[in-house]
Order: sequence, then structure tokens, then C-alpha cells
Amino acid sequence: MSGVVAEVAADSAASDRALKDMAERALRAPRGKLALALHLSRLRPPAPRPHQTRMARALLQDTAQLHSGQVFALRNGDLLLLCTAPPDEQRLITTPSSPRALPAALLRLFGADIPDQEKLTTTWRLEDEGDRFWMFVTAPPGPAQADAAEDAPDDSGDSAARLTALDTLLTTSFLPDLLAQQTAIHLQPGRGLPLSARLTPLFREITFSLATLSQRTDIAEAVADPFLFRHFTKLLDARMLEHMHADLEQSGKITRGAVRQNLRLHLNLTPEGIVSTAFARLADAAQRVGARFGVEVSLMEATADPQLMDYARRLLDMAGFPLIVDGLDHVALTISHPAGLRPALVKLTWSPLLADPAPDVRRAIDAAIARIGPERLVLHRAEGEDALVWGQARGIMRFQGYFLDAVQAAGRIATCHSARACTLRQCIARAGALSPAIRMGCGNPGLLDMAPYGRGAGSQEAAHAVARIP
Repeated sequence: MSGVVAEVAADSAASDRALKDMAERALRAPRGKLALALHLSRLRPPAPRPHQTRMARALLQDTAQLHSGQVFALRNGDLLLLCTAPPDEQRLITTPSSPRALPAALLRLFGADIPDQEKLTTTWRLEDEGDRFWMFVTAPPGPAQADAAEDAPDDSGDSAARLTALDTLLTTSFLPDLLAQQTAIHLQPGRGLPLSARLTPLFREITFSLATLSQRTDIAEAVADPFLFRHFTKLLDARMLEHMHADLEQSGKITRGAVRQNLRLHLNLTPEGIVSTAFARLADAAQRVGARFGVEVSLMEATADPQLMDYARRLLDMAGFPLIVDGLDHVALTISHPAGLRPALVKLTWSPLLADPAPDVRRAIDAAIARIGPERLVLHRAEGEDALVWGQARGIMRFQGYFLDAVQAAGRIATCHSARACTLRQCIARAGALSPAIRMGCGNPGLLDMAPYGRGAGSQEAAHAVARIP
């Protein structure tokens, strides 16, 4: 057994404690909280099959990301989702993103393998069924679950291989091949003004590309498993910090353009990563070369250990790195108070549900935006015009997402001497990648990292992208 697999096995007790700690915190403020257990251990062998497990984990994880939740892998193979529930559950029950829609989707996936008289899922509304949920969290697996686990095929060898492959990939790969970047913008009002007068780069986010990692078939399941992937966050933090430090010292390709343009770079870190020696080295190098950084911490990570986050917050202040709270969805917006963390910016994930809620929910959303301050909100994953229209109507002028990537690409195409050989889609993909292999087809690679200024459009496709900015 590799060192990574042994460490995961040793973390089982820690995982149990983490689940109980999270359950206790949720039960102290149960209003609007929901838990759902997927009983994979009750399925007839040889189920669950690998592709079914990957799909189930992806469904639960997507719901968790949209509803300020977390997914836990239990010892008996079951999965547990703990999240917030949409305020108007009955109206949204058929919406795929709603937690209440999960049981039907999971039944379609596993219905043929669930024995008669067995329940595939169990759902608890914590404010009404908190005692029953706590009994489930603290109870050992039942006999039927244990029997099913014993009869199930042993895939520990495959799991060990996947973990080893992921560990090897993350520790030995050329890091830029695993990274992605995206530039957020500050959109100035004035539809009739030239594009160059309206777009100001706000920051450039550097992240590990989960899409790239998931393309590897030998590690896709490990990447899709939120517990296993969270196990690697410390490793990810360390590699990112070490690579950015080396890039700064060498005036490398990732940081050079941002430093010359005085553009702030955002890194996604955990509180543990912020208090590490690798972070201290990066902060020292940034001060020496005049680089500007910000640190994005997910709302879930920031609130999991308040004492650790408070210490990390003080270190960020000392380093001059502003804190950005990430992972705020349309539900968490109305029930959480990220302003208490004193962030410089708060990233709100765009959802169409923000634009068409019930009147009382709309009032709650508007009140939450006013409480945080629209000038501190970045509308994240703004993939279309509707997101920009909604945001500007509420005073939000900072955006990040594919639609703005297209606008920036249009600005580059307008001035690029090699634009005739490229499409808008190619320009977007190359600017978002840091892998030399993906950027290789660009005839003007230096332009990919330039600030998004432009004075027109170099193609009909680009012109349409620019003209649609509300």
C-alpha cells in the first residue's frame, strides 16, 4: 500500500470526527439545512459499478457546490450530503440543481439494483428531524449494510492505483499543464462608450484545472470523490505556492505579465496553506518584486475552523494579500454573513434562480447584497448576458466568467496581427490555459496575458460578442 493510500486509511477516524463536527454545527443552526444519505451499501452486488459511483458523486458534489454543502464518504460506502435547502422547495422541486430533485435522479441511476423494501436515499430536514439525523451520524453500519459490504467485490487494488496515479500526477507533472487562469473585469457603465473605456482588469485567478485532471481516466474517480480530493488540498496548496514563488523569482511566464501590468493575481488556498512556510516565502518574494496577490478561500473552508481562519486572516493582513471569500451561492447569500470575515471581495456564483425568485426571496437577496455591498461583490461564472443584466441592475459591476472571456478575446482579436488564423473560441481556450502545449497554436502568445483593452472587433464573431455587452 502506498504512503498516500495508508494516509487515507489512517484518516478514516478523522473523517468520522469531521462529519460529527459538521453535523453538530449544522444542528446548532438547523433552519434551512438539509441532509441526504445515498445508501450505496444496500445495492445488490456487483453494484455499485464504477461509472454509477462517479455519476452519483458528481451529482452530489454539484448540488453541494450550488447549495453551500459538503459531501462525506462514509465507512460503509454510503455518501452523505449536508447542504442548505432552497427557500421555496415546492416551486423548485423539479429544478435539477435542487437537493429535493436528487432522490429521483439517483433512483433513475440505481433503481434496477436496489432490493425490494429497501430505501435508496434518506432525507432529513434538520429543523424538524435533527434527532433522527444525529442518530444516523452516530450509529454504526447496520447488519444488512455490513453484509452487502462483505459481498461486494473488492476494488481496493483499483482504488489504491487511482490514488497512487493522482498522487504521482500532482507531484511530478509539469505544473502549468494542470493550471488554468481567468481574468475578472470591472465593467464601467455607459453602453455607448468605446470598449477600451469600459473594461478594466480586476484580477487574474490562477487555479488547478479540475477539467484537465478529470480527463485522465485512471484518476477521474479520485478527482470526482470530494473526500479523496480534499485529502490532496494540502499537496495542491504546497505545489501552487512553491511554483508561484519560483516563477516570481525567475520573472516567469505566469507572473511576469501581471507584475508588469500591476494586475493582482488570485490564488485559491485553504487556511492551512495560508499558515504554511511556503506561503511566507511567497509573501516575501512578492514584496521584493512588487507583485500583488489576493487569496480566495471558500466560504465552507473559512467557516469550518474560525480560530484557524482568524489566524490566517491576520497573516494575510501582514502580507498585504486581500482575502476574497469564494463559493457563495444564491442560498448562502441570504443565510450567511461573509462580511464578518472582513473580505475585500465576495464572489457570488451566478444562477438563474437569482433572477426569478419569489417576491419574499427577492427582497432577501436584495437585502443581502446591500448588507455585503455591491461594490464588494464579484458575480462569478457569469456565462451569459442575463448575468450581466441582473448584476448591473443591483449595482454589481465586477464580473468573472466565460461571457467576459469572450469579450476579452474579442478585444485581443481586434489588435492581433495573427487573428486571421484563429477563431474566437480558440483565443478563449488559449488565454485560459497555462500549458505551453495548448498555447502552441497562438501566433501572438504575449497578447494572451495582456489587459483586455480593445477598440473594436477583428471578426464578425468577435464583433457580436462585444456588441452584446449590456
